[in-house]
Amino acid sequence: MSAYTPYARRIGAAVSLLALAAPQAFAQTDDEAQDVIVVLSTPMQLQSDEMVGSVDLISAQDIERNLNGNIADTLSRMPGVNSTYFGPASGRPIIRGLGADRVRMLVNGLATLDASSSSPDHAVSAEALGAQQIEVLRGPAAIAYGGGAIGGVVNVLDGRIPTQRNEDVIDGFAYLGATSVDEGVQAAGRVKADFDGLMVQIEGLRREGSAFDIPGFAETEALREEHHEDEDHDHDDDHDEDEDHHDEHEGEEEPAFGEVPDSDFTFETYSGAVSLVRDWGYIGVSVKETDAEYGLPGHSHAHEDDHEDEDHDDDHDEDHDHEHEHEHGEDAPRLVLEQTRIDLRGELNRDGLFNRVRWSFAHADYMHVELEDGEVGTRFEKDGFEGRIELAHDHGDNRQGALGVQVLTQDFSALGEEAYIEPVTTQDWGAFITERWDNGLWGVEAGLRAETRELSGQRANRSFDTYSGSGSIFSRPTDAWFLAATLSRTERAPTDVEVFADGPHVATRAYERGDLNLDTEVAWSGEVTARYAQGRISAETNLFLADYDGFIGLFPTGEEEDGFDVFEYRQADAQLYGFEAQVNADLGELRGWAMSGEASLDYVRGELDDGGNLPRIPPLSSNLALIAERGVWSVRGEAHLVAEQDETTSFETETEGYVMYNADLEVTPFADRDVRVVLGVRNLTDEEGRVHTSFLKDMVPLPGRSFRIAIRAGF
Repeated sequence: MSAYTPYARRIGAAVSLLALAAPQAFAQTDDEAQDVIVVLSTPMQLQSDEMVGSVDLISAQDIERNLNGNIADTLSRMPGVNSTYFGPASGRPIIRGLGADRVRMLVNGLATLDASSSSPDHAVSAEALGAQQIEVLRGPAAIAYGGGAIGGVVNVLDGRIPTQRNEDVIDGFAYLGATSVDEGVQAAGRVKADFDGLMVQIEGLRREGSAFDIPGFAETEALREEHHEDEDHDHDDDHDEDEDHHDEHEGEEEPAFGEVPDSDFTFETYSGAVSLVRDWGYIGVSVKETDAEYGLPGHSHAHEDDHEDEDHDDDHDEDHDHEHEHEHGEDAPRLVLEQTRIDLRGELNRDGLFNRVRWSFAHADYMHVELEDGEVGTRFEKDGFEGRIELAHDHGDNRQGALGVQVLTQDFSALGEEAYIEPVTTQDWGAFITERWDNGLWGVEAGLRAETRELSGQRANRSFDTYSGSGSIFSRPTDAWFLAATLSRTERAPTDVEVFADGPHVATRAYERGDLNLDTEVAWSGEVTARYAQGRISAETNLFLADYDGFIGLFPTGEEEDGFDVFEYRQADAQLYGFEAQVNADLGELRGWAMSGEASLDYVRGELDDGGNLPRIPPLSSNLALIAERGVWSVRGEAHLVAEQDETTSFETETEGYVMYNADLEVTPFADRDVRVVLGVRNLTDEEGRVHTSFLKDMVPLPGRSFRIAIRAGF
């Protein structure tokens, strides 16, 4: 029985009670207009409350108020969203327990064209700060982006190509923030000029931080005890050494306490764009440069484990001094990243059968090197291109739809000590069609997508044809309710890493072997969505189930090679199921303050049909928030509760639950100026928390108490 079960029961009861009681409590009030936003990630023009699947939209103001490091960490308090969390620099979203290629990370509808899906220590090249909107699509809402997006889609609408004209000739914003836990600084700015519809825009962003503070040891107690036992065993043969020498080395081998070594980072992004905006639409081009350098927490320890037996007897003193410097000195392992990306996008609005045409193309040169002792250990390169064209129709006859084509080609290579994959070229072609008919009381929606993937490596060439489809039925039994049910069948082709990996991978602490004979992954999935919105209350619940035939996973073999346990990609039947629930309520006024509340609860379970659990499945979690607003003041307090995860597989450890309290104050001091000031604190009680979905969970906890200040001014 989980130690967190009482919390889970209280959370579930609170959410259920609020969802059931609030409609009756506020039924006598007049209906108020609900905040709905057009979802730009879908080919059809739908508002957020009309989607048959689960969708969350995060505005620029919410991003700036809730900014928390990289994009995955900023989104990780949303229902059903977690992070791979490889320290503050690198993190990729996990949705409903699925990550890597099963979650498409997009910028304006196209892939990020980086190496983030191939390893958890590879950072995402997209930033949350400065984005105009981030859209998170789960389940069937993501089918337009392929069967591989069964987990979901995170689409960052970065606004780097202007699509609308300014109210004034010059428009823009400036942002400056600071955090105490890592002595971090965040700065961003954008200037956009309107020359009679010819838009010129420049912008820049910089995030940096030093090693972040934690409330205790970086390693878990169990891992520290394991290392202590290993040290005792290693010193058995050296018991004749003098006591002073032994004490000296004991002092140097103390585990990290109070901060996480090698967790510093610097990210910089600069871009320029030109676009032409007219009544018929727009067309524009942008160039973006991303540069980053960050430490790799945990990499030093992995290399020590790999080489701990080399020259142990003859060079013990020298090796130990080197390891200590490696962990804490200037020669600690680091990653240096560069990407140059060119985007061309446009939209044409016209009369005719297809009254909206959207196109987008992107090319990116990506490179990163992993430094060991200041020297290049491994070099990763990716040269990628992706294009997408959508033709949409919406003539106000209760029917709308779209069809489109998409193409992607990328060359991925690795050279050096951690080159666990041979050079591979990936080519994807896809075509899709989606249609929706809605008579107001009820409606149907369906989508089909056909794809071809070709993987060309040194050892083999593989080709896969996949077909995916979904069908939904929805109804509005009353003005307050929206109900939908969706059935999908999706197919996902294996990735380059899953097929061609063959080498030691320090980030995952495994020797990874791909399988040249992998087949496509097939999933039948169902989802039920219920939304309620009336008066002062809105609520949504999503239930989902995905049944996999040939789920591709990384499974242990029991072998060992190059000092690592050997894991291989192979296929097994599996199921994932769970739910997300959230409710928002206007609680009325208290002493002149407008009070509102938010509550969410999410759960996912992953099981193999032959018995056992899928690894790194997120535990039950909840978020409870209370907001008070009065005039220029907005105060928010929240509790983020995460349960213990004890439903683990054979090669992972259990993770304890935790509760973190956060609070912030947002002030808009000027009625006639766009200026906002944010003062906040995260992890108020300095609680230790570990992310079960992280490969580093036993070595890198979440940051401790952190105070934050930020100011944002628009002009």
